[in-house]
Amino acid sequence: MTSASDDELKDDDVKSCDSPIYCPGPFLDKIQRAKLFDDSKTFVDRGTKRPVNEVLTAFFKLPRNATRKTLKKFVEENFVNNENDLQAAELPDFNPNPTFLQHIKDQYLRGFASYVHSFWKTLTRTMPQTLPCEGCATSLIQVSRPFIIPGGRFKEIYYWYLLMTFILCLDTYFVLEGLLLGELNTISKDMILNFLDIVDEYGFMPNGARVYYLNRSQPPLLTQMVKIYMDKTKDMDLLKRALPTLDREYNYWRSKHSVKIQDHHGRNHELTRYSVDNKYPRPESYHEDIITVEYAGFNVSKQKELYADIATGAETGWDYSTRFVTLIPKGDETPEEILRTLNTRMVVPVDLNSIMYMNEQALSDFHRILVTQRSAGSKQNLENYYRDAARKRRRSIINLLWDEKDRVFYDYNLTSRAIEKSLTPANYWPFWAGIFPDDFFQRPGDIIKTFEAIEDYGEEYPGGIPITMTASTLQWDFPNSWPPLVFVVLKAITEVERRIVFRQLRERLHQLAVTIAQILINSTYCGWRLTGGEIPGILTKMRNVTESGKLFEKYDATRPGLPGGGGEYTVQDGFGWTNGVTLWALNQYGDELQAPRSCIGIPKKLGT
Repeated sequence: MTSASDDELKDDDVKSCDSPIYCPGPFLDKIQRAKLFDDSKTFVDRGTKRPVNEVLTAFFKLPRNATRKTLKKFVEENFVNNENDLQAAELPDFNPNPTFLQHIKDQYLRGFASYVHSFWKTLTRTMPQTLPCEGCATSLIQVSRPFIIPGGRFKEIYYWYLLMTFILCLDTYFVLEGLLLGELNTISKDMILNFLDIVDEYGFMPNGARVYYLNRSQPPLLTQMVKIYMDKTKDMDLLKRALPTLDREYNYWRSKHSVKIQDHHGRNHELTRYSVDNKYPRPESYHEDIITVEYAGFNVSKQKELYADIATGAETGWDYSTRFVTLIPKGDETPEEILRTLNTRMVVPVDLNSIMYMNEQALSDFHRILVTQRSAGSKQNLENYYRDAARKRRRSIINLLWDEKDRVFYDYNLTSRAIEKSLTPANYWPFWAGIFPDDFFQRPGDIIKTFEAIEDYGEEYPGGIPITMTASTLQWDFPNSWPPLVFVVLKAITEVERRIVFRQLRERLHQLAVTIAQILINSTYCGWRLTGGEIPGILTKMRNVTESGKLFEKYDATRPGLPGGGGEYTVQDGFGWTNGVTLWALNQYGDELQAPRSCIGIPKKLGT
């Protein structure tokens, strides 16, 4: 194996989107500009009914000025409904009563957890291995094993959304957290193998399993998925299969996303940023991107830069947030006006570099376990290579991203060559990763200062930790609270708590974690209850409710149980990472949590 420190990844090592239908080009431009569907993703998720060459021939026979009605008819005649792309699948090894349920003291929460655990069965899918005809096309990247989808409009594998299954790739990482907790090892392994196959084929893990995502990735959590799976199963065969692929993905990020920074003391650092080479609208958000970019009056060069920053914003997983813009909203701007100031590629994110540090540590451990040499004739062991990379990254994160006065980590801005003092839950990711300034635990009085903002959020916001304090109408801004970021905060508190020797301080941090976990459960439980949640033999469905209980991708921090809002699409239910985080919190703090009293019987109006 060669590392990114020796050789740059060659461009032909990473495949890009080349479909004449689903990738930027005259066909996609014509269809998507017509806005045939409310959601641009609807079209690019539809497979063809006929061979691609026939579809293209029919398309180029259309009048140059074809009307919206004509284009709509063309799509109906040549494309299937996207719902047929995936097939429901059996969930192997499903145990309705996994051990962790017994750790939950409250009977209502135990029944709620049982429902959430059973919900994995409704999110399990497989891909058809044949298409409607020879030569037909689909935007799906084919995988051969079952998988869990996030839910809602997201009907394919996603990298970031599945993180909590284990409790990573981000979507998938959170999904895996919950799957492993529920003893669903087979589907967990299948999902990891699907990711490994995709990385082997394309050189990296794209944003999602669609060809139109092949110009960008998402937070690189595949190594962490393997780690939590190995921690649970000790499956050495999986590790042997995975490690060369994990090395390859690490090389991709190190080669394609590294940035060199010289600090004010003249010291050189190498950290990682999100960066997508793109000059077109995103296929799945084509019409939305056109409004943002082309209606702004920018010249061609500025338009290309903005398209790159928009795609990079999607790569962050935070699509979108004022965390990555230069405009400070006053409250009357449209979302498009805010997005026109995206500066995503010039931000060095604290969470991404924490993930890279965690990956370097895990890869070092993996190579130690397998005693794998770096390359033929090399004297350096890969265990030491990754350990040294982690050591350097830790020092760079502390030197560049740590704020001594506030006692917290921040993002770094390449334009201003300084930290960005904007606090979000992502700022706590280094603590989860085990990154601390050298004197951190020698100043116990300052540790509380690190978590003062979280304590304030716990007192002020009954629906969850707000993602930012800026009310912009973007979905990764106030008042939305996102379960995976609440998880990050809980993991950070836990990592600090377990290293503290002072009993009173340790107890204070533990109580803070319980408080934040209780607020999370209040929202997920109440939202589920008010949309028809019931527990057989214990809790009947509310009157006049026809739904069957929902978990949402995000919640309103100001009102427990209500879904969040904003963004490019309506709030989605399902939802993989909320399921995973909820189950993790119930397992971690199950003997200290209670079902919110107002939501046990006929509840009061939410927010009262």
